[in-house]
Amino acid sequence: MDEILRRIEQTYGSLSDPKFFFVRRALEERPYDALVESIAKNFKVTEDTDENDDLAFNYLVSSDNRTWAMSISMVGPYALLARVGQAWDEILTPSTDDLSDHERWLLSRLTDSGLRPLGREELETPVALKLTGPDDVRVYHALFTDTDGLPWDKETLRRLGLID
Repeated sequence: MDEILRRIEQTYGSLSDPKFFFVRRALEERPYDALVESIAKNFKVTEDTDENDDLAFNYLVSSDNRTWAMSISMVGPYALLARVGQAWDEILTPSTDDLSDHERWLLSRLTDSGLRPLGREELETPVALKLTGPDDVRVYHALFTDTDGLPWDKETLRRLGLID
């Protein structure tokens, strides 16, 4: 976890007065396009990156009536893969017990590309980073999006009326 926190501080320049120059650079360079194109040979891939809020390249990946959220951070070599139902049903890592063949393949592509898929515990770790969106900043927010909430927090999503 120390390595992730160091990378966050290094990339933003400051936790109390963060700079976001890295986002524009990443959007211009698009360093993971070859990886995404290789995934798109076996899956339907739809980019869902919001240049105003996201700190990662975000995709919906689908095959055989199953959908996954896949994010690749602009902050460092980190990724996440989640099963999608009404919300993000489960965050997946190579050590997840019940991975399907599709999920193993996707995680293998991410790790073979030098990315580290993060688990829920790592993603929920608090970070003292001042972002414009969330007040309670977690590693997830620092690496992937400057929006409030966690997409797997079903209790909050239900309370807000975003899922049944």
